[in-house]
Amino acid sequence: MRELQNLLAEEMADTKKLIITYVVTVGPLAICLICCMCSYLMAFTRNLKAHAGSPLLPLIVHSYRTLKFNYISFSVFGICAGISMLIGNVFLGMFFLRTFGILAWVIIWYVAMYQIVISIISIHRFINSRQSPELRGELTLCNVYFLLFFVLLLMIFKDIGMLVWIVVIVVKNNIVMEKLHTVMMYYSMVYISHQILLFIATFFQFCISEAPKSHSEYCVVTHTKCIGLVKMSDRSFFQILGAICFASYLLKFETTIASTLFFGIDVFLVPVVVQMTEIRTKPNVITPTEIQKEPLKV
Repeated sequence: MRELQNLLAEEMADTKKLIITYVVTVGPLAICLICCMCSYLMAFTRNLKAHAGSPLLPLIVHSYRTLKFNYISFSVFGICAGISMLIGNVFLGMFFLRTFGILAWVIIWYVAMYQIVISIISIHRFINSRQSPELRGELTLCNVYFLLFFVLLLMIFKDIGMLVWIVVIVVKNNIVMEKLHTVMMYYSMVYISHQILLFIATFFQFCISEAPKSHSEYCVVTHTKCIGLVKMSDRSFFQILGAICFASYLLKFETTIASTLFFGIDVFLVPVVVQMTEIRTKPNVITPTEIQKEPLKV
């Protein structure tokens, strides 16, 4: 009984440290996301003409709709779940909490998909810049649509496969913690491979001297640079790599904090970068003037 109490006390202490870490690191990003939402929606409407005609328009519009609907609903249901739990309405609180969890999962898919897509587009831009003008191939709307759907389906099937794996472990082995840890380590390694792709794309962007050809391309380039630089400067990335290389039980708590912080920060980092880029950018859009013919007076 005493060992169980000590184990629960350690888990509570680790949970408190994890919550404090999240509040300190992710809290400012969440506040910035909420405060900049109205300005972003107005800025996107203002700059929409500059995005028109770009093959990257589906990606930009998908981000806009995700921030406008999913993130706002995510915040509202999270607040409602907390209030319902505080006033003692458990049934309503669980409903809000489940909806909050579904929206959180959808947002995680969006964040992972968006980082992979902008990384691939940035690498394509780098390779294209090294070709002669005759050999360059520009992206089309069909290319971007296919890339979006392919990467999104890849993320969905990856998570479904992980959930099936966990269910099989729980049913057959009655929750063996070592095997569950193996599944989570697999998920972490897959996610880190996405980040390495983002880091490569960030490095390539600084090797390109050509200016972006459109406002949409400028947004993608800026998002790649900002997200990549922030993640590369994040100490938790090196903590995760160290934990993977030196998988030690003595570093179990550091591994938990590093991995959850490294994965969780993207949920707010990506939309904040999208918001700030759109708000700070004011592209010059040339609007054609209509020529009116007047009858000649004799």
